[in-house]
Amino acid sequence: MTTAPAVEATWPVRTPRLVLRPAGPDDADAFLAWRSQPLVVRYMYQDPWTPEVARERLARWAAGPFAGPGDVLVLAVVADDGGPAVGELLLKWADGAGQVEVGYAFHPDVTGHGYATEAARALLDLAFGRYGFHRAFARIDEQNTASVRLAQRLGMRLEARLVENDVRPADGVWSTEVVYAMLAAEHGARRGVVSAGL
Repeated sequence: MTTAPAVEATWPVRTPRLVLRPAGPDDADAFLAWRSQPLVVRYMYQDPWTPEVARERLARWAAGPFAGPGDVLVLAVVADDGGPAVGELLLKWADGAGQVEVGYAFHPDVTGHGYATEAARALLDLAFGRYGFHRAFARIDEQNTASVRLAQRLGMRLEARLVENDVRPADGVWSTEVVYAMLAAEHGARRGVVSAGL
């Protein structure tokens, strides 16, 4: 897979409690609410956002294509009762045939509601079903235990553990990266089991 998917994306995507749609400039304030928090961005290897950074990033993401390696699709996650976004999802088209990186971040205020799991499941459905990727993977700081547990709940496999392979900008600590992944065939089998209620 080296070109854009044949199926044109239709938005929004709805889950039982959430609405997923491409993020846009109007989401800058909502994204800033979590992206400005040091404890949230420490595992994203970024500095906390300023309002200017939020506006620039959301405008760039909204204008960018999702058609080939290096392109990103950022989705806003909105609770179905409306209001501003409470989280974000990422698909980053990776080098190599049929490879996509997935990511997620949520406002700390919604921790414990199961939104991240529900949204990330829908993200994998999009990656494999709508876009036809062969393999999805998540790169996670090993100390980000909430994100590791989420990848495990999704049925992703631990594929690699890269010991002290990078330095976290937030605290200067050498960090260990773990890579979790899932193949399209594994996702299909898992979704079949979930649908059967087993």
